[in-house]
Amino acid sequence: MRSLVFEGNTWAAYESLRLKDKKLHKTLCKILKEMLRGDAGSGLGKPESLKHNLSGLWSRRISHKDRIIYKYDEQYVYIFAIGGHYDQF
Repeated sequence: MRSLVFEGNTWAAYESLRLKDKKLHKTLCKILKEMLRGDAGSGLGKPESLKHNLSGLWSRRISHKDRIIYKYDEQYVYIFAIGGHYDQF
């Protein structure tokens, strides 16, 4: 099973989401658990490999406008952004 690594201020975004929107936070937790246990490149949230200057990173939908941006290897899932669409990162 992989471990989570929150990069930059993503832990603050995670905590902020937990306090502001419990339903969205619950969805995020469900996605994170799935990524840790299985293939982080498939499953909930329509995972997609990003292109161009974000090549090597992945995106999953938390809601219609909110995304999680991450990359993964055999041991870790690195979280780079939680929130608005990836064009805003």
